Amino acid sequence: MRKRVELELLSPLMCGGMRIADNFLESEPFIRGSVLRAAFANLILLECPLADKPGKNGELNFVDEKDPDGVCADCPKKAICRAFSDMYFSFAYPDHAIPAPFTLKGCKTAGLKHRMQDTVFQNGRLQCSDCNDGLKRMESVKGLIKEAETESGYAKVPIETVLTTHTAINYDSHTAEEGRLFTVRAIPKGTVYTAEIDDCDSGMLSVGNIIYVGKYASAGYGKVLIRSVADVQTVTEERISTDIAAFQKNLAVENKAALLFRSDAILAIPVNHSVLSSEEYRAIWQKAMFGAEENAVIVEKVFAETQLYSGYCTGRKWGEWKDSEPVLQVKKGTSVLLEINDMQKAISVLTKLAVNGVGKRTNDGFGEVIVCHPLHRLGVIANDNSKL
Repeated sequence: MRKRVELELLSPLMCGGMRIADNFLESEPFIRGSVLRAAFANLILLECPLADKPGKNGELNFVDEKDPDGVCADCPKKAICRAFSDMYFSFAYPDHAIPAPFTLKGCKTAGLKHRMQDTVFQNGRLQCSDCNDGLKRMESVKGLIKEAETESGYAKVPIETVLTTHTAINYDSHTAEEGRLFTVRAIPKGTVYTAEIDDCDSGMLSVGNIIYVGKYASAGYGKVLIRSVADVQTVTEERISTDIAAFQKNLAVENKAALLFRSDAILAIPVNHSVLSSEEYRAIWQKAMFGAEENAVIVEKVFAETQLYSGYCTGRKWGEWKDSEPVLQVKKGTSVLLEINDMQKAISVLTKLAVNGVGKRTNDGFGEVIVCHPLHRLGVIANDNSKL
């Protein structure tokens, strides 16, 4: 069963994304599920006498029950190692935040102090209904947002950072490298992140435990306290049905639904392709999300940003960590408008999507989607959100 876990930073966190410059490293404001998995794996491997032994398929730095009848038989962590590959780790965000949908619009003058609108299904003229100066202009809302007592019901989550300067070390001579000062922009200690983790009832999650997350752990970064653990209510077909009904009622529309990507997703979308028509592009998304044969739910519109990502796999031999081919990642905040042809079947399909995610590496939190999130229900209904 999945559990909601609160993680408090006891030291600054450096959870890197793309390196912009060699002398400046900036932390992402969120923690990927794969990074959380690595933190727990490292904690286990530091205590494991078989840490240097390859896994069943030759993987290095890999958590597994490597000697079931020998050393592992009496190990108190054997249940954790046995289930580790099946565990689920979501992306973690600060202060119960979510990524703003790419379709979300806020007042250009007052920001989220005025009511927001959403254009995943644009059913009216887009203009701020709370402005009295005649401009009423709106712009995209970006970054992380959370529920708050404001006119819009939400507020932006400010991402505080702390800057530190370091000297690069030559590990051969154990001396400082000349001209190699670099700066780290990290998330400060005291920040609280929330993630969902399924430890397969192995007992891995325990309040008060310390893990080390992200980069520079040996230099004191990334010390994290597990502050609380609570059960998460499972997504059901009844809940999905209710959310779809609310979406259709608020937008005064039939046979429509919307998806919000809460995390990045790795879909089977070609990296290199020629210029595509709208129909061809929708067909690619349809196949990637539901399969070419699925006709109960049809992709109608896509509001997405993508990026090429090529990381490292530390389970390989030294010198072979680099991934051979980059993959196309769909960024969190992506929104998809769906047309429903068979409501009952669509509810079943979308429930599975909400529970299991979409695309590759879903156990590392990639491809997490929310069906008909309240933000998508805002619409542009004559610039009047009173129905909410």
